[in-house]
Amino acid sequence: MPQTPLSERREIKNLHFVENYFCFEEIGSTNNFAKELKSFPSSGLIIIRALKQSGGRGRRDKSFFSNDSGGLWISIVTPVESISDHFIHNRALSLAVCETLKSINPQINEKIKIKWPNDIYWGDRKIAGILLENIHNNPNVIIAGLGLNVNITPDSFPAKLRQSATSVLIETGEILSQDPLFERILIAYRRFSQESDQYSVHEQYVENLYKKGRRALIDHYEGTFLTVEQDGRLKMQTARGGRVFSSGTLRFLES
Repeated sequence: MPQTPLSERREIKNLHFVENYFCFEEIGSTNNFAKELKSFPSSGLIIIRALKQSGGRGRRDKSFFSNDSGGLWISIVTPVESISDHFIHNRALSLAVCETLKSINPQINEKIKIKWPNDIYWGDRKIAGILLENIHNNPNVIIAGLGLNVNITPDSFPAKLRQSATSVLIETGEILSQDPLFERILIAYRRFSQESDQYSVHEQYVENLYKKGRRALIDHYEGTFLTVEQDGRLKMQTARGGRVFSSGTLRFLES
């Protein structure tokens, strides 16, 4: 382990579905720490949290800004029947973040959206990112990493992110306690991921998609972003007919 965890927080202990909780002042990557665990949950969750990350990662190993204590940086280790269930957890965590942000003020409901495959937007700026990873030789566990910009000031972002990223503080002008947000996200994630009616959960996910119905580009294909299928694949209508994509970078062609 990179360093000794801080004391467990009372709020997390009260969540019966959390089997173990690690919180660090600073760590390289909560997802990397999760991969090094000696034991994994059988039914509940293991949560790893860092007040700062020195080596946060996003998709395709891109660096992820998370070396500011104004953000919520966590990894959720959860048991699964199969790694093919990964989108259930992507969807559940995306909706959990949306629901939690919307709880701040009902008037912002329409501003909080899910940008496929793993970002949360406030308006047209990214406020959170999600990274799901598997554990080598263990197909029954998934790691869901989350970075949420809470009390981060504009000047704290790297220059290259200041036009594309935002935080709760920037959007509301208020500094929020991160622990209640942390707890709400975990409770909502657990509820969405355990819901027996995943079709209804998916309907909520589709309702919250960013720029559904707009012209977009993914890889070298251009078309209209139609929806996201139940299994997590994006559906696009191109000049040559419908296509589905299991991964890729989605870029929109109009504001």
